[in-house]
Amino acid sequence: MAKIVLGIGSSHSPQVSSPAEVWSMHADRDRLNPETNFEVRSQELAATLEGHLDPKLWQEKYEMCNVAVNHLNKEILAADPDILVVIGDDQEELFMNEAKPTFGVFNGTELKDFPVRLDDLHPSLRPVIWAWHTTEETDIYPTESGLGNHIIEQMMLDGFDVSQSTTQVEGRSIGHAYTFVRRRLLSNKTIPMVPIFVNCFFPPNKPTPARCYEFGKALGKAIESWGEDKRVVIIGSGGLSHFKLDEKLDEVVIDGLKRGDAEVLKSIPREKLEGASGEILNWIVAAGALEDKKIDYLEYVAGYRSPAGTGVGMTFAVWK
Repeated sequence: MAKIVLGIGSSHSPQVSSPAEVWSMHADRDRLNPETNFEVRSQELAATLEGHLDPKLWQEKYEMCNVAVNHLNKEILAADPDILVVIGDDQEELFMNEAKPTFGVFNGTELKDFPVRLDDLHPSLRPVIWAWHTTEETDIYPTESGLGNHIIEQMMLDGFDVSQSTTQVEGRSIGHAYTFVRRRLLSNKTIPMVPIFVNCFFPPNKPTPARCYEFGKALGKAIESWGEDKRVVIIGSGGLSHFKLDEKLDEVVIDGLKRGDAEVLKSIPREKLEGASGEILNWIVAAGALEDKKIDYLEYVAGYRSPAGTGVGMTFAVWK
């Protein structure tokens, strides 16, 4: 039978891969994002956040992220997995308005990452796009259709109506929640994956935290009921709070993760998971799937990058 040998959680924000001089460029991009309410929040928060906006501190935090990413890389490679099950969210990369599944599983044999043109990107993303997407030749991501099919079948029996996706619409790349895993957490090593899609961004069919935790429990059970002798690593990709950094919310999530407290994770107010902070749902799914394991390592970096309190609660964890 398949065996879950390790769990990983990792932020995948471009800020994770950005040295100090790029953080101010991310702040410039935040000004263009209406959900940040940038000018009003700057007036309210600038005085209290002044100490967080020192470029020297930014560089230290960037280096902390690098140490954490390298730690996750070593843990994954030491676990020697045959397959990665990657829980992420699609941000209108593979799925557009014709269909946005609440929960989905890719059960084809490969996904492609197509080259990105640097001129099409905001200047803050050009120095760090290497951590997300190819800029030269198309990259092929092998996917494990056998496990994908088994997960779908078992999830349906467990009461979850899971969408299946077997082919890739021409011209649409695999999302950065999945490419980040290979490009940074695996140092470009190729390990077949099963992409699990959670709708973290787009109402009205975003799942609740409670539903995500139960989905994760069923996912873990499905993986370990597969009749193949394979070693599986589960990875939750994204989060925690952003683009408006909410340390109090992150503290609640981390407390629930560390204590393995399902009720804390299931009861997080849905309204707190607005916008990009919805990626916390990927962590909740992972926690459900890894319910029989404990957090062995967790690093949290409060990455404030503007006087409006924008940034990312960059978080990295290992379950064993």
